[in-house]
Amino acid sequence: MGSSKTLDDQSSTNTNRAQAAWINAMHKFDVLDRTTDALSAPGQVPTRLINIFTGQIEETHNDTTKRYVIASYLWNPDRFSDTAEHYTGLEHDIPQAPTFDDWFRLTCLMHPNIIQAVDAEEKELHRVHCPSEVPVGVSREYLREIFLLIAREALLMGLEHVWIDGICINQADPDDVAREIPRMNDYYRNAACCVAVSEALRRRYATAKGPPQDDTEPESRSEQAWRRVITWMKGYHAKRLWVFQETYLAAKVVVRASNIRIDANEMTSESVSPASRNLLSISSDEFPISLPISDWQRPMSPELCLQYCRKRECAFLHDNIYGVLGLFPPKIRHSLPVDYQLSPGIILAIFAYLRVRAGDLSALLTLQHEFYERDDPGLSISWLPSGFGWQPNDIFGVTPQAELLPHVDPEGMLHMSMYCLEVEEVVESLSFSSIAVEHDDLNIEIHLTPHHAELFPKRPPQTGIYVIGGILEPSNSGRYPGVFGPPTLRQQIANKEREERRTFLTRKAKKRPGKVVLATFGEQSWSFEGVPNWWFWLLLATDDDGKTWRKFGVALSHEIDTSSIARKRFSIR
Repeated sequence: MGSSKTLDDQSSTNTNRAQAAWINAMHKFDVLDRTTDALSAPGQVPTRLINIFTGQIEETHNDTTKRYVIASYLWNPDRFSDTAEHYTGLEHDIPQAPTFDDWFRLTCLMHPNIIQAVDAEEKELHRVHCPSEVPVGVSREYLREIFLLIAREALLMGLEHVWIDGICINQADPDDVAREIPRMNDYYRNAACCVAVSEALRRRYATAKGPPQDDTEPESRSEQAWRRVITWMKGYHAKRLWVFQETYLAAKVVVRASNIRIDANEMTSESVSPASRNLLSISSDEFPISLPISDWQRPMSPELCLQYCRKRECAFLHDNIYGVLGLFPPKIRHSLPVDYQLSPGIILAIFAYLRVRAGDLSALLTLQHEFYERDDPGLSISWLPSGFGWQPNDIFGVTPQAELLPHVDPEGMLHMSMYCLEVEEVVESLSFSSIAVEHDDLNIEIHLTPHHAELFPKRPPQTGIYVIGGILEPSNSGRYPGVFGPPTLRQQIANKEREERRTFLTRKAKKRPGKVVLATFGEQSWSFEGVPNWWFWLLLATDDDGKTWRKFGVALSHEIDTSSIARKRFSIR
């Protein structure tokens, strides 16, 4: 009995802490929402900077005249192997390649505006002093190497200050970490330059075979050199999460190791061939470059950045949010609690809430994934994820439907005016030949009542039924349920929970029309000719004749004619 009481007390404590964090975030957002002057003020300079000539850490007192170079590097790189698990390079790349110097000479010859050997600042290095502070997890020798690379760039630019997170943020003080992480957007945006330390260059990666001596091969020497430079840049950066926002936010990015300097801003110049520019557009999200180009040749959206970073590694699950926090507006950055003692699911729920409050309705697509435990903060808000997870893949820009008039009241209820369709049945047997929008995350079929099903083109025509594919929370990959072998205990629990929800929704829908609906809130347009827009729907059910609704999942369809569809004001709790 004593052990059970201890567990109950611990659970109660965690719930109380989560609720307190939630309420505090709401209050902070309300204050920032009313204080427009604070949000329009110039960005902050770092709290502390390192003087490269004294090695001392100096308090800046937000002196905006101080210019500085900022670092982007891998913590404790010895943890990362030379395998494809950690390194993204060419097929036959090897570390400490005997051909490295030959490839370096070719890249300098072919692209002198992009990559150079830089030794001009060597004569000034005797004036530079490395700071004595060494954070846990970073060796003194590696820190000195990082500092000297950043200091060399500062010398080139005539600057005397640099910023390195491991030194300028007190990693042993949770309060200092909590203050500094929301400010990293300002720190990287305001930096004179961001130096990304290339682990691939540090390890001298190249192919065992040397570079071509002429242009008789199918790929020219210039294009092969271009590919080599890209590989040196993205090598290990493509696998790590924090470095994405660091180089994305900076106005100028330089990649360095030893005496090698790559000017990433020159990568977008018109001097390269069309084939090289195509390679750049495909892989720019993987390596250090300001404002990466998306796969769809359009500006990067928060949704797309989250998707790219979902594939990257980090030390803590929380960092899937904190590591991209700088990409979001100030009201979100400065309202979200930075607290590693709170569970990742709680942080995600508060993050989604703040995004919706700020007008980013794509956060409504975020669902708990079956890999992670249910983790509800105890406020009974169904439109937020109830544990850690993601939104579906391939979402790069959600445009809200017109006249939604979204509003979140003080109790956390979301009110929106949406077009809706009545659901007749929710079934598990997903047939990808029957739905218009195919997606790997779909795990249910949603059958509409006949008068609403007629609004959609029949697919396939012989069935006479239009099926909308949906994702019932907890989400999973409906297309490949058995690809990883027998289900884990957590997956078995998720399967049971989805089945209970599906049965509940079907029973409710059959009992009375209109108690289960799909309500559309946003769309995504495609740039490919002949591909119709995607529409995003919330799967909702009511227990009180439509006064309030609960969210159970989301759905995807093609766009439809709304002239004969009812629009209702929904209150989602």
